[in-house]
Amino acid sequence: MNTMNNKLRPGTKITIASLLLALPFTALLLLLAGGCQTSRPPVYAGGLPVPPGPGAANYSTNLLEQGDTVSITFQYSTNFDVVQKIGLDGELNLESISPVKAAGKTPQQLQDELAHLYKPQIRDDVVTVKLVSAVSALYVSGAVFRPGKIALERPMTILEGIMEAGGFDPNRAKLSDVTVLRIENGIQHVYHVNLKQILRGENGSPFYLRPFDVVYVPTKTFNF
Repeated sequence: MNTMNNKLRPGTKITIASLLLALPFTALLLLLAGGCQTSRPPVYAGGLPVPPGPGAANYSTNLLEQGDTVSITFQYSTNFDVVQKIGLDGELNLESISPVKAAGKTPQQLQDELAHLYKPQIRDDVVTVKLVSAVSALYVSGAVFRPGKIALERPMTILEGIMEAGGFDPNRAKLSDVTVLRIENGIQHVYHVNLKQILRGENGSPFYLRPFDVVYVPTKTFNF
């Protein structure tokens, strides 16, 4: 059989099948293997796999929870305006309609539902739902300037959480091994984050904090 190096005769058609037959067997295996590779899961600085929640596409800290306070206002039907805390049952008890489940929804989802429930009474009036105060919080301690409790009212990365605590002390903070304590399904997990790599732009995977996380920035060890 003629090799592929020989000149093709005029009118010869090159097909995918003929090319595959001409490839060495080893090269063909490599070609097929390359198409079957799967991408590795993303990792945070320090080599940890992305835990369920932070960095996941469906994770959002702006879901309403029991204890959150929301304001509900109407553009024209202001007699329905109210500021109310979501009860332990996750519901709001509003005037003229039955209790509404609010916990687990975003303010926008609750707003759309209320617009539908109130429609027979307000017609096309505009309903607006806003989060006034959130019960969710996280805690930052260690080598930061303002350690303590921080309200978690929006998606927040570990670096943003530390900045909310006044930032880290550059003279004391050991940024290569920041730890996050998290309770998941009744079990405490510890995540180690290399903040040095993040600050240098060497890791592009953000570590998102979750409600009631405890962030600890350790202190450098000095040997005299």
